[in-house]
Amino acid sequence: MDAPVGNVERSARKARLLLLFADAPQAAGLVQHLPSAQYEVISCPVSVPIDGWLEELQPDLVLLNPSSEQEQLLQTCESVRAQTDRPIVVLTEQHDELLVTRVLTAGIDEYLVLPIGNRELAARIDAILRRLKRYVGSREAQQVGGLTLSSADHSVEYSGRKVFLSPVEFRLLSCFASAPGKVLTHQTLMSRVWGAEYVDSRHYLRVYIRYLREKLQDDPAKPQMIITEWGVGYRFQPPALAARTQ
Repeated sequence: MDAPVGNVERSARKARLLLLFADAPQAAGLVQHLPSAQYEVISCPVSVPIDGWLEELQPDLVLLNPSSEQEQLLQTCESVRAQTDRPIVVLTEQHDELLVTRVLTAGIDEYLVLPIGNRELAARIDAILRRLKRYVGSREAQQVGGLTLSSADHSVEYSGRKVFLSPVEFRLLSCFASAPGKVLTHQTLMSRVWGAEYVDSRHYLRVYIRYLREKLQDDPAKPQMIITEWGVGYRFQPPALAARTQ
């Protein structure tokens, strides 16, 4: 197996980005957009299995530039997500609402349509890394109701079982856990989890609310933990709190 291209010695000052690409010329253009003083970029063809390299590389974030064919794009997203829990940003020329929804449902953290300006690309990467740092830097375990949230492995323990979440799912659940029983507006959730620039992109929120319900509840169609407040937002009722209010 060929090694990814780049220096694998950890830089103390730079964020390490792993760029997985299907099109080498397009990937080279993306690398030129990323300031070398700010990021250490390691490039690797998306066809190369990366699971053996991830422990050594320890990327802060994965940039995924997959094939533009929709089904292959989705399969690549699912495959890469299965190999890492690091934040994944998809960069593609494809812009279709159904495809975006399917990619986000597959556990991808961000979907950006090419072409994109170098300043915007860097700003969006920085926003994800800031949110990741904030959640990783929070306390190791958070207890709320009958749930225990662990930032170490993005998991939640509930009813005697451990459920592993994607980075976005964990940030969203952590946001809810910080205000049990209170209504959080769509704008508040979008701003805290995705960033202020996403306050109008509610389809992201709907996708991940559904994903959390499917992972945490036996019957997602009858939500008892994440309650929809129509036209306003959502209210989080952890199991112990729900039991006391019945």
